[in-house]
Amino acid sequence: MKKIIFSLGTIVLAGAVIIGGTYAFFNDTETSAGNIFTAGSIDLKVDHLAQTYNGDDCESCSLVLFSGDGGADVVSGVNTEITVFPFQAPIVIDTPITLQYWTTHPTAQWIWASPATLVGDDGTDGNVTYTFEHEFDWWGDAVSVDLVMDVAADNQYELFLNGVSISAGSGSAQYTTLDPVSEASFLAQVVPGENTLTFVVTNLTQTNPAYNTPLNNPGGLLYYLTVTRDAEDCDANSEFKKACQLWRETDLDGSQKFFNFGDVKPSDWGTNLISLHVNSNDAYACLIIHDMNDEENELLETEESVGDTLTSGNPAGLGELSDYINIFAWEDDGDGVYEPNTEDSLYEGNIQTEVIQMSLAGGGPTGYVGFAWCAGDIQVNHTTGEINCDGSGMLDDAQSDSLEASLTAYAEQVRNNENFSCENINLDEEELD
Repeated sequence: MKKIIFSLGTIVLAGAVIIGGTYAFFNDTETSAGNIFTAGSIDLKVDHLAQTYNGDDCESCSLVLFSGDGGADVVSGVNTEITVFPFQAPIVIDTPITLQYWTTHPTAQWIWASPATLVGDDGTDGNVTYTFEHEFDWWGDAVSVDLVMDVAADNQYELFLNGVSISAGSGSAQYTTLDPVSEASFLAQVVPGENTLTFVVTNLTQTNPAYNTPLNNPGGLLYYLTVTRDAEDCDANSEFKKACQLWRETDLDGSQKFFNFGDVKPSDWGTNLISLHVNSNDAYACLIIHDMNDEENELLETEESVGDTLTSGNPAGLGELSDYINIFAWEDDGDGVYEPNTEDSLYEGNIQTEVIQMSLAGGGPTGYVGFAWCAGDIQVNHTTGEINCDGSGMLDDAQSDSLEASLTAYAEQVRNNENFSCENINLDEEELD
């Protein structure tokens, strides 16, 4: 029995020696932490910057904006309680004193950055200043227009258009008059496309602190602007001017239309300037016309006279207008004019088979597509860049027909995708913009 116990003790002792030996080796450990694979992204944005119809430009005919229309945002402030900007400027809650203010214009409303903000409402002494921005689009040159703009503020304001000061003033004692803004000063700074009005408004502190209350010392801003193009330059009855749409960089949501023409005739023609942007990665870009719906609508005698029927060689309801709409597209430099020496042709032919492909640099220069269409044969001179439309071959079988289609902008990565072709895109399987 004693020998057995001794043997067990020997085994335990040997185990201790082995364990101790394990920790006797020198060692070192290095760890690379936080290794990440992040999927890249491609975000395609589309602009529609210019459009013509039979030589007439799509342009703004009128503009109306005013304080209280929801377009004014506060972008900065001094001596203010609210420090997170921007935020929407709500209309000031009416009080007996505010109801007396600036009733000259019935549409515009007195606004401020918070309801009847106190002077020094963060506990400090001093004047309160808010900066309001109101963005607007004006398409076409701002010439031959009539402009009316009035501004009032409690107590002081300075007005900037696209960063340039164009007016300044202070509130009157009775708060019943508005300052007119010079038409010449405004028109000197307005540009086609995006514009920004900036109002820097200061409410002065009262000497007697007892008067620094929402009732006795409110702050406020009121303004009203109308711009109307002269009738001879922008006919109020022009169907094209009413229907055409231009827009800045955006995601398409189905409401935007590149084309909207209700009375197309032989030799009618038009142009469009479209721009495409991708955010970070190089991409192939496609413009694809699809889901075409060519409607006969009704069969007129003039259509029957050239052999148009609802049955013979023409399924019921199928119109012929798409047979006569031809297009030309090119990779433009942003001016909407085809310059064959420096700009590549992207497509030329009938609208039924149109597919446009180009490459975009991620986060790089904007890609522009010039686009011309013709009700008839489109004739492109690839030496001079001249584009003409000959409608003589457009027959009466297209009368009363209508054509509706979708124009999809599609982008796909360039990297590891050398065999890409827009013609292989199946729109039914893609998430479209």
